Amino acid sequence: MRGPRRPARPENMTVPFAHAGMTATRRRRAVLVGMLIAMLVLVVGALPAAAATPTPTPTASGELTATLAALGDGEVAAGDTLPATLAVDNGTADAVSAGTVTLMLADQALAGRADLASWLDGGDAPAGTAVATAELGTIAGGASAAASFLVAGDAEALTSRAAGVYPLWVTIDTVTARSVIVVPSGESATVGVVVPITAGALSTGLLTTDELSTLTAEDGALTQQLDAVTGTSAILAVDPAIPASIRVLGTAAPTTAQDWLTRLEELPNTRFALQFGDADVSTQLAAGLTSPLQPTSLVSYIDETDFPAEPEPTPSATATTGTESTVPDLTTLLGIGASTADAYWPPTGTTSTSIVDTLAAATPGAVTLVASTATTAGAGGATVAASGRTDAGSGILVYDAAVSTALGTAANMTDATARSAALATASAYLAFASADAAGTPLLVAVDRSASVSETSLRAAITAVTDATGVTAAGLDALTAAAQSTLSLVDETVDQTRTDALAALESGADSIARFATILDDPALLTAAEDAEILQLLGAAWLTRSADWQQALTDHAAQTADTLASVSIVPPTSINLLTAGTNLKFWIHNALPYAVHVTLFASPDDLRLTVDHQTDVTAAAASADAASNTPVEVPVRARIANGEVSITLTLRSPTMEPIGGPQVVDVNVRADWENVGVAILVVLVGAFLTIGIIRTVRRRRRAAARKADA
Repeated sequence: MRGPRRPARPENMTVPFAHAGMTATRRRRAVLVGMLIAMLVLVVGALPAAAATPTPTPTASGELTATLAALGDGEVAAGDTLPATLAVDNGTADAVSAGTVTLMLADQALAGRADLASWLDGGDAPAGTAVATAELGTIAGGASAAASFLVAGDAEALTSRAAGVYPLWVTIDTVTARSVIVVPSGESATVGVVVPITAGALSTGLLTTDELSTLTAEDGALTQQLDAVTGTSAILAVDPAIPASIRVLGTAAPTTAQDWLTRLEELPNTRFALQFGDADVSTQLAAGLTSPLQPTSLVSYIDETDFPAEPEPTPSATATTGTESTVPDLTTLLGIGASTADAYWPPTGTTSTSIVDTLAAATPGAVTLVASTATTAGAGGATVAASGRTDAGSGILVYDAAVSTALGTAANMTDATARSAALATASAYLAFASADAAGTPLLVAVDRSASVSETSLRAAITAVTDATGVTAAGLDALTAAAQSTLSLVDETVDQTRTDALAALESGADSIARFATILDDPALLTAAEDAEILQLLGAAWLTRSADWQQALTDHAAQTADTLASVSIVPPTSINLLTAGTNLKFWIHNALPYAVHVTLFASPDDLRLTVDHQTDVTAAAASADAASNTPVEVPVRARIANGEVSITLTLRSPTMEPIGGPQVVDVNVRADWENVGVAILVVLVGAFLTIGIIRTVRRRRRAAARKADA
């Protein structure tokens, strides 16, 4: 039944030396590499290399795997060193003799994005040069090992490199670990980075106080997200349910949550609001809705005692008259700070032309974010500029799918080598995209995830914004850019989700009809609307089994709500009088008073019943439901017999409430007349006997006097 409410950071990465064309951030990172180079050169001499002792770790992969990463986001400018790390996991039962492994660097740059994808997907190794070695030795079964490589900036293999993206690899046994480096061209590019601020999968309408305390704690997920974007140029995509969850609590909101909200509002980043709960707009429109669902009210989550009234100012400087309510309205509750534009962001892989055009019609001027692979121009992996429109003129913002996928992988990684490998991949795709765009603004996105850390998410953002030649763009700059007309690929929405929405909407309709028993139906309907939006949240897409359970739980909750007001099952009644009031009880498990009408319909003319009786059932207490009595006048006619009375409840708008109840009445109205007759006879008999006894006493008294 519905009622009102409510990790330690990974180690730092090693990056290249600073050079004149590098950003300040990259120069600071490069200092660390310089220190590492100095130490390594002192130890190993001309060809730097280092190895870590293999460490047994439990694994069930059943195969040998290796990850290679060029550090510093994979960028190696002229004069920079090339640091790289290798992580090897032996998931087999047998030891692997790795011995000395060699870091290879391709002689020629890759021609384009297609060649990059082919290389990373397992394409043949090109001609290359050995640039460093490391000793791995023997790796026991179930064990892991790591090694580091360092190629000096003045090494011949680096000094003559032309700008481009170059394959980098290490072969161990039969396994090749692949990465890339980017030698920047120096050309400029304008790129926006979208970062979601979300709370993960929820089935309740708003975050609870305990959830807010956890999420906004020093190491909480929401704190991690805000820490990661602070000081960056990221475009924020904010779930408005998060600030709403904090604001509805008023003074009862956790201090950490209030501080988090203040930080969010003060950030200068451009931003847009996701749908409430980050609900999946594609599912809604695919299910036949003409516009996305919206929360209608959050009144059921508000306790007015958490919003102390403020004195109402008067013309006098010292006097006040009355008080002014401080309970925020819905628009205020859902505010995310200074929003830059109206935008929708359907889950990746669920867009189509009809969905984009429907969203534009529902919210004039809004833009829809789509992946480049959702356009016919980018379906094969080609670069697509950020700003576009459909044939119908609906605005779209296109984020590069390959760069975004790599950034999302990096943001979810806690392992430094795996994260660095993903960032190098992102840099490589970004280099090709920048060259293809030729100055036209680009967009990338770090897709939704519940497991990002501050370190990983920030690394993903800065891998783009700090890349050589990149100027970070805000949402306003992207929406103002010249638009190109794009055709979209019609991606499909899972039928399971549209069917689920149909069931949720059916339940919501039932709740809306049921809620007419309240003075304010929004006390029930608002919570239902919010919960449906949360159940449509994009975070559920990767948790299918959990989502199905959440839907089942929600259906049970809806059934409980609809059964919360009912007629208490009555017992059989013996009616021995011609007229009386029959007492029944109305059960109410809601925390609100309800208004219902009790209808009584006998199945026999032996009994006349008042057909309807209005009743206001008291609200349930915190400990127990209420049972409110209601009396129904009845009158028996001459004939005796069994009569069944059907009892039903209806709301003031005549919506049926609960199920019917039937009470059996045994009518014996003539027993009243028989009883009266018997009483009269008895009284008459007693009077007659009394008179006879009195007469006899007097006669005996008279006889005694006569004898005397």
